[in-house]
Amino acid sequence: MLVFSELEDQSGIWEETKDLFASDFLQCQKATEYNDEIYLDALDDIQEHVWNCGGGSITHYGLPLSRCGEKTSNIIRREKAYNKEKLTEEVKKSLLLNSKQRLCYDTALFRIENAQKYRHNGIFLDAPGGTGKSFVLNILLDTVRSQGKIALAVASSDIASTVLHGGRTAHNMFKIPLMDYNEVCACSIKKNSELAKLLSMTSLIVWDEVVMANKNTLATLDVSLRDILGVPGRFMGGIVFVCAGDFRQILPVIRGGGMNDELEYCIKSGYFWDDLLKLELTRNVRLKADDAKNKIFAKNLLALGRGESGPVKLPEKFGIVVETR
Repeated sequence: MLVFSELEDQSGIWEETKDLFASDFLQCQKATEYNDEIYLDALDDIQEHVWNCGGGSITHYGLPLSRCGEKTSNIIRREKAYNKEKLTEEVKKSLLLNSKQRLCYDTALFRIENAQKYRHNGIFLDAPGGTGKSFVLNILLDTVRSQGKIALAVASSDIASTVLHGGRTAHNMFKIPLMDYNEVCACSIKKNSELAKLLSMTSLIVWDEVVMANKNTLATLDVSLRDILGVPGRFMGGIVFVCAGDFRQILPVIRGGGMNDELEYCIKSGYFWDDLLKLELTRNVRLKADDAKNKIFAKNLLALGRGESGPVKLPEKFGIVVETR
């Protein structure tokens, strides 16, 4: 709108809508009130988009001056702007992890500390709903960031990304192009760009709800990171890659496809699947100690998802007979 439309009162529009523009940054910084730093984050973001559209400084359009005095991306500064004191408090929640959650957490941290020892630093966390997947992933992200390292959090959908601390969609973060389901291409990242510099500094990538993604989407990111980081023989360019999801839920949607197509383009059919370290969460942490019936239901649901149970039988009085549609 700033670049291509003739707005009558750009500065007035900014004053009216700045809280909406800054809401993502308020969430990322875990702040409770808006402040000048958060508004500057929003202005930096707008400035970056204006440059991408071929425009100049946002001050030419009546907006306040951003931190970026010249054409430079703020993406690296954004990923380093986390409050370490607040992160340290969040990391203390790791004491609440159960044994399988702790295994995933410790394994990922060990891989980050010893990344050069492994050719394939991919981890898949199989986590049905209610097992504390988001809790583990967020503590992992907070721990890595509290150490001054870069951890990128993405998800397959916009809604899922809001659950992760500092989360964004994978397509937005890595500039993955919208492509046909059966092709592998390159991410729109130039080797000398600020995003490429950020990726070269990254210690961890977390991808939530990965089972919704087409296998070629991950392949596109893998091929691009190997090329950008100059490490052709290492998965995701050597960055520790933790992906999580639940195959009992939705698989990738293939337009006009059937069950065989969904299975063919599921990440389990990807060339990288066999090399991923498989971990799982099984304990439903949402259930109360005295919730016997729901525990049985959760157990049976897991058994069904693993193919360990027979046909599902509904109780005779499951529904109500009605006389009309």
